[in-house]
Amino acid sequence: MTTSTQEQSTTSEPQTNKKGEGKRQIPLSKEELKPFLVRSDIKAFRVVALCWLSIIGVYAMAALLPFWPVYIIAVFLMAGRQQGIAAIMHESGHSTLFATKRYNKFVSVWLSSPFLLMDGPSYSKQHLEHHRNAGTAADPDLPNYKNYPISKKSMVRKFSRDLLGITGIKANLYYFVSGKDLLTRQKRAKGQLLRSVFVNGLMFSALWLMGIGYLYAIWVVSYLTVYMAIIRMRQIAEHAGVKDLNHLEPKYNTRSLPRGLWGLLFISPTDGLSYHCEHHLSMAAPTYNLKALHKLLKAKGYYDDIDIPNNYLGVFKQALI
Repeated sequence: MTTSTQEQSTTSEPQTNKKGEGKRQIPLSKEELKPFLVRSDIKAFRVVALCWLSIIGVYAMAALLPFWPVYIIAVFLMAGRQQGIAAIMHESGHSTLFATKRYNKFVSVWLSSPFLLMDGPSYSKQHLEHHRNAGTAADPDLPNYKNYPISKKSMVRKFSRDLLGITGIKANLYYFVSGKDLLTRQKRAKGQLLRSVFVNGLMFSALWLMGIGYLYAIWVVSYLTVYMAIIRMRQIAEHAGVKDLNHLEPKYNTRSLPRGLWGLLFISPTDGLSYHCEHHLSMAAPTYNLKALHKLLKAKGYYDDIDIPNNYLGVFKQALI
């Protein structure tokens, strides 16, 4: 196993947006930041292994306790594991999860994105545009959170559509009928659908060979319902109702918070995922180093003018009118 570091410059000239607000530099020297840029194959393998072992664990629970209440719990827990796969796709797409570059590519292309009907490289290209343009009108993800804060009724309607499967069914009808990628809305990458069918077919086949093929329904139902709600919650937590969405400074247009139990189970199942501001401050820092980076920045007073929620429930106070 290997480790590596990649330094990110902290001396670039400040940028300005339409409001003339400059993008401040991260309040750390290169030497202070350097330890947080260290990547570890061992830590990365642990992240991937824990995610997939938890998926196996949910299937095992449903197989050993074949009751409807257990199946319902399994659907919610499996959606959290799907979010874990999405997080792995995100990190490997940034090439920051593993120290070894080819491991990032393999995990992105085969062990994460195709299970969610996505293409890792296409996602990464679009996602980098979000990082380049966060805090501006050019942010491609802006429609997901620009209208927050919203009313309680509007929030309930949004999550109701997700949990009832309306959002998921509409998204997947678009995917299969249009021939376009779910996220980028561009033509699907060559082989993307075939790869997704293949890996999901392998999952179903493994369950079928164990005599529990019917449990694959948990994966499908989770994906079409609760997972869609989790995606929305993560979008809200990361950028909605922040101090100033139109400011280029990450601590104003992006949110970090402790993940807590709900985050562990559903929204931020991989270590460090809830510290999104740190991710925007330094994309080169791997996810398993972000919590420690957050603690240092907080100790240095970086967040003194920011109200950080104590948990994901606290996010609603900032995202609701």
